[in-house]
Amino acid sequence: MDLSVVIVNWNSGDHLGRLLDSLSSLREELRETWVVDNASRDSSLDGFQSYPDVRILALTENLGFAGAANEAISRSRSSFILLLNPDIQIIPESVSRLYQEMVSRPRAGIVCGSLRDPEGKSQSGFQIRPLPTWKNVLSDVLFIDELRHWILGNSRPSPSCDQPQKLVSEQPAAAAWLLRTEAWRELGGFDTRFYPAWFEDVDFCRRMQDSDWEVFHFPHLPLIHQGGLALEHLSYSSFIAIFYKNLLKYLKKHHPRSYPMLWLPVQSGMWLRRLFVRR
Repeated sequence: MDLSVVIVNWNSGDHLGRLLDSLSSLREELRETWVVDNASRDSSLDGFQSYPDVRILALTENLGFAGAANEAISRSRSSFILLLNPDIQIIPESVSRLYQEMVSRPRAGIVCGSLRDPEGKSQSGFQIRPLPTWKNVLSDVLFIDELRHWILGNSRPSPSCDQPQKLVSEQPAAAAWLLRTEAWRELGGFDTRFYPAWFEDVDFCRRMQDSDWEVFHFPHLPLIHQGGLALEHLSYSSFIAIFYKNLLKYLKKHHPRSYPMLWLPVQSGMWLRRLFVRR
């Protein structure tokens, strides 16, 4: 396969080793495997003698997800990138079939499988979300989504179990993407202004879908995702502040007319969550 793996690591503990172990059966087929480390202060990079074929790019400062991913992808020699969070465990057959699907679709910029938790439960509600609009942003920040979920439960339909979906108005979380390097270069990579994380993937999908590149989701090809790794090292209040700050950056960039109207509701929703909502 003309495929490189890029893993963005930040204080991931034992997750990184488990991910690399899950890649072991594909090592001979992969062109290279990169671990780009965002100045971690834990032991996640210890013991790499067991992985002599893994290239380590140890950054001296935290560039955020976007900056770290850009650094590693720019060094890759492959036409396709398997971009992974450390708390993913891959299923080799899923990766092989995603690669075949990507190669067969010349305008596919991103293809992704279905994220499942370690018990096999779908994470579709986290993974596949609509791109932000003024309506769904207000529904989020004014707690309408929480009220609807409390009253009605999760009424959003789950993706089909066996049919690929071309995503036009939705974006898949970048926890596990198979990415075409040509598309990444054409779009100028990830926007590093979305720092340290969150909304760099939303912005990239928006730019991709504003171009003629396509995004595909294959619900029948699973990958295992632990989830919540970054939140183990951030307080809930810090996460909320970063998340909504980057949402405002996204709105200013892609919805300049709606941005002035949405600024105050987003700020209010952020502070209400920081003051009254607990993880």
